[in-house]
This record gives sequence, C-alpha cells and structure tokens, in this order.
Amino acid sequence: LDKWDRLDRSGRDQAVGRFQSNGAPLTSSPHEQAAEFDEPDFEAKTSTGFTVIPEFSHMARARPVEAGERIFRRAYNYQGPPVGDELSESGLIFVSYQADVERQFVPIQRRLDELDLLNEWTTPIGSAVFALPPGCAEGGFIGDTLLT
Repeated sequence: LDKWDRLDRSGRDQAVGRFQSNGAPLTSSPHEQAAEFDEPDFEAKTSTGFTVIPEFSHMARARPVEAGERIFRRAYNYQGPPVGDELSESGLIFVSYQADVERQFVPIQRRLDELDLLNEWTTPIGSAVFALPPGCAEGGFIGDTLLT
C-alpha cells in the first residue's frame, strides 16, 4: 500500500467510490451526515456530466449487475510492521459467501479485472474456495438437510 498512501484523499475516494473518512458512498449528502450504509446512486452526475461514483471505482465494478450475483461479503484489515523501505505492511482479507461461485463470484471478479482502478494499488496474494454445509433448524444439526 505504499503507493496508495502517497495518493491524495480525493484520489483514494474516487478509486474506491466512497469517502475514506467515513465509508459513505460519494453520492451521500450532506457529507457530515453521510454513513457507510447509505444507498449509493450510481446514476448521479456531476455538474460536468460525469458519474459521481466513477465507473472505474471499486464500488461500481464490484456491485452486482444481475440480481443473482448478490453475495455476502466482509473485509478484515490487518496491519503489520513495515519491511525494509516500505511505508506499511498492511492488507485486507476478503471473505465472501455465495451459493454458486461461477454464477455469483466469477462475474464480479471479471468486472474488477477489466477496469477496477483499485487494482493499481493492490496485489492479490492468495485465494481459496471452501464448501460450507447449510445451516439447520432448531433441534437439527449442521448439514442435516444433506444427510436426511
């Protein structure tokens, strides 16, 4: 993230599609009352006709295009000590849950690969897919719908 840390606040906001100060979408208004879970308006335009949330932003590229692409996702930041001449040794562990990796996760990843400006500052270092059994009703057990 050394190059990311050198980017100005406005540039980081544009790359992500959110205000770095509070996580609110760039279309939240007024900024003082904006919140992370405000609904973004991907059609909102600036006075010069550009979209407020840029098409190249991570937020715009990662959003589901088809209803069936919606996934549950969570990110966890970590911070380690700098190594050598680096300014930081920090990163993000991204976890997502979906019923169908090919139908939900892969299309989102393809859009991110095509245009996500955040790719300029990030380096993926690993990936894995795990199958989790379905939950259960009260009195049942994990995976009982698979076994009964």
